[in-house]
Amino acid sequence: MISSHTGFQPLKEVWLGGVYPEKFYSHYDRETQDIFAKITELTQHDLNQIEACLINLGIKVCRPAFNQIEDYLDDQDNLIKPPITPRDWAITIGNTLYITPQYPSEIEPYQTDIDRYIQDGQNVRIGNRASNGDDFCWIIFPSVVRVGKDLYIDYPANGHGQDYVERAIKSFSTEYRVHVTNTGDHSDGVFCPVSNGHIFSTHYKTCYADTFPGWEVFFLSDTTKKRTSNGRNGNWWLPGIDYPAINDKIKIFTKEWLGNSTETVFEVNMLVVNDHNIICIAEDDSACKKLESLGITPHTVDFKTRGFWDGGIHCLTLDIHREGPCIDYWPDRGPVGVYRY
Repeated sequence: MISSHTGFQPLKEVWLGGVYPEKFYSHYDRETQDIFAKITELTQHDLNQIEACLINLGIKVCRPAFNQIEDYLDDQDNLIKPPITPRDWAITIGNTLYITPQYPSEIEPYQTDIDRYIQDGQNVRIGNRASNGDDFCWIIFPSVVRVGKDLYIDYPANGHGQDYVERAIKSFSTEYRVHVTNTGDHSDGVFCPVSNGHIFSTHYKTCYADTFPGWEVFFLSDTTKKRTSNGRNGNWWLPGIDYPAINDKIKIFTKEWLGNSTETVFEVNMLVVNDHNIICIAEDDSACKKLESLGITPHTVDFKTRGFWDGGIHCLTLDIHREGPCIDYWPDRGPVGVYRY
């Protein structure tokens, strides 16, 4: 079933990101092959650990499968970023799975699961970002937060594709109260509604009294400042890697892959499983203590290459099915429509 109305109702099925097999890098020089082999090894190990944690909590896990390398090359024959963070280009809103294609091939990495959904009569919309295509493809999905009848969409004022985003917002506003902010951040790297009435936040967001009236906000400390030492370039890091020796080489082959992970507070990039369980990366003991005080058990996992992929647990996953109806958490708030802050 495709159904998800919040990020905290009971999770039943999830996509987990993946990386290319090592053979996809065989056309590079030996040193570069070795670098990507190390990245792949570390990433696969931790993804397997995350999958085991999810399965242990009773969740169905779907992972990508890869065909020939040609399916994942751009016009210059460079590898497009692997589907390590499906949250970047797909989202479930209500009973519809929206996908913005990332690869020139018509075969998606999760094609087997997509075919299963379609065969079962579920709603899947694979978009077209070309001129006069699908407006939703211009929304930055990690900047969308779903809380029942309230939908929060953040995008920069006068940003790229503004007209498309505005039309998509108007379309969603026929069913939801759409709250529009323009901080320019990926919302899931900034705050996380962990349960009905409770939010974990970083030092970035300040308008919760307007956007989440009456909810408690727990502010985490800033753990990003320590990530630019030891030769780190501000975009990525890996354990046990000589940064100055390979920075330039990595940037050549992955210039379209790298974000700026020093801006992300990974503790807030959590995957809520249900009222009593959450999967997270722990760099701050106070975050775990606060979760426990709310009756939520934090299942802490490691994702050693998070600095390279610029992704926490929420980014690495995509909730396909969460139990529960679309609840109006603020029934006296007003009608559906567009609200701007």
